[in-house]
Amino acid sequence: MNNIRNFAIIAHIDHGKSTLADRFLEITGVVTAGKHEEQLLDRNPISRERGITIKLAPVRMEYRSKGLGLEASMESGNMNLEKKPASQPQIPNQLPIPDTYILNLIDTPGHVDFSYEVDRTLSCVEGVILLVDATQGIQAQTIANAYKAIEKNLVIIPVINKIDLANAYVETTKKQLVDFLGVDSAEIFEISAKTGKNVDQLLESIVKKIPPPLLNHQDLIDIKKNPEDSDQRQALIFDSYYDPHRGVITFIRIFSGNFKKGLKVSLASNSEKFEVLEVGYFLPELKQSDNLGNGEIGYVATNLKDIHQVRIGDTVVDEKGTLPPLLGYKKVKPMVFASIFPTDTGDYLNLKKALEKLYLSDSSLEFSTIYSKALGTGFRVGFLGLLHAEVVRERLEREFNLDLVLTPPNVDYRIDNNRQQYGKYLEPIVKIMILTPEKYLGSVMSLCQEYRSKFVTMDNKSQVSIVYEIPLSEMISGFYDNLKSVSSGYASVDWEFIEYREVEADKLSLLLNGETVEEFSEIIVKQRAFAKAQFLVKRLKELIPRQQYEVKIQAQYKGKIIASERIAPFRKDVTKKLYGGDRSRKDKLLDKQKEGKKKLKMIGRVEIPKEAFLKLFKSR
Repeated sequence: MNNIRNFAIIAHIDHGKSTLADRFLEITGVVTAGKHEEQLLDRNPISRERGITIKLAPVRMEYRSKGLGLEASMESGNMNLEKKPASQPQIPNQLPIPDTYILNLIDTPGHVDFSYEVDRTLSCVEGVILLVDATQGIQAQTIANAYKAIEKNLVIIPVINKIDLANAYVETTKKQLVDFLGVDSAEIFEISAKTGKNVDQLLESIVKKIPPPLLNHQDLIDIKKNPEDSDQRQALIFDSYYDPHRGVITFIRIFSGNFKKGLKVSLASNSEKFEVLEVGYFLPELKQSDNLGNGEIGYVATNLKDIHQVRIGDTVVDEKGTLPPLLGYKKVKPMVFASIFPTDTGDYLNLKKALEKLYLSDSSLEFSTIYSKALGTGFRVGFLGLLHAEVVRERLEREFNLDLVLTPPNVDYRIDNNRQQYGKYLEPIVKIMILTPEKYLGSVMSLCQEYRSKFVTMDNKSQVSIVYEIPLSEMISGFYDNLKSVSSGYASVDWEFIEYREVEADKLSLLLNGETVEEFSEIIVKQRAFAKAQFLVKRLKELIPRQQYEVKIQAQYKGKIIASERIAPFRKDVTKKLYGGDRSRKDKLLDKQKEGKKKLKMIGRVEIPKEAFLKLFKSR
């Protein structure tokens, strides 16, 4: 294993991870410069267009070192972060120094929605490149990912990217890294991933500073191993997807033993047994090999037909082995929910098939069938966050040629059955970390107070770091857009789920002539009920066309009407045909018209065009 280096690139969104990966692939000869797509590891077109990585991507490279001595191999920076020291593992002196190295790179997502993928990825490597954009400096996700790496005792190589740009603040960014990591400024690499400047030196430092896989992950492994026991196999699953011919393909890092075709193994979380159909590694396409050994990163074809049997963070062990699962596994749960309907009701089956196909490549996706009187049959879908929801919707529309209605996202309120009669619900609370320049501090703190947040702590260095606890429902209600607005785009935010807390809330129902419209109804906290009710009834008055009879729009909360609007009916001039005569003739006709409208209102239904739903959902 002495010639293996497992590492990842971590950064805030849009700091150049995938572009740097391109340069590595060119230097190591995996691809030829100028003859491949940019952001090669980002296979999804949406990812390329937005310039963000939304799915991790592993690749194996072979690299011939430029001649490092043993002393150089043992060097490593003393990276630490105040009270969280990150001691650096060293390469034992007795190991021979190889000339050619196998570099296993995992390019990670930068967005907070996919933070669990990043966490499991960091459990598979011994070191990371911490990439910071010189035009933006350290941002919230940079800090969050760095903390993850420090807690896992990984070697951190700090790198400043985009030094070729005219608006690059290299020295300012370097000072931020020095203050944050406690490193010497000489240890920080300055590169341009786009032009390739200094990237070759960075690649050389990977074999110099990052140790081989010598089972340093004590956060995952807390057992004594017997290397002579053939049943001592452990491999961590850090991703998976479904292949129609080979079943679920698992991406694994092996911590013990070796894996080859025909081996009988099982999954630790559910005891699901299977025979290994194929093993191999990533070039980045799948490349079959005879076996995968200890310390390697590769894939295993399981021939299992349900991707939800194979979850990220699970452990593959020998069928008759005695090793326990690796530590840290948890089931990823959706945090944000929305309903999806096809605008053409005839597309329901196409939408169902499309979701099922996405389901095979995205194990975090959850959906169930729902019915709406206005929109027909659709699906309630659970997402990891707002970006995940946007990506899924865009993929459905692009890849499957669907036209969809997506209701506003909401969170999962839980009911305490013992307190339901008092309107007591439990709502998800998240901890957010905001990084902002000091001159925007007052505006940012004022904004947080408007969103029912609770101040936790603040750290004032080159940038101000503020920590709040905030209901998830508040954070997905325009908070991010408003944060960017009050900070002129300079503030960044990262979040993590903490717990469910009790809150006074109830269902806000919208009534049209006394009939509830479920599409506009939702659970809402008491503090927001009146404002939301006023907004909805006024907006619906603008969107619903006039009928032949009066339409009453009401918002009901805790059994009381708290907002109301009225749409006047069309009025036909029934007296137009009268010529002369006394007033009684006109009154009789008007009374007859009024009675007709009452009967029509009793048997008629308010027609809400789909355009009204679309406009209302967009405005919310």
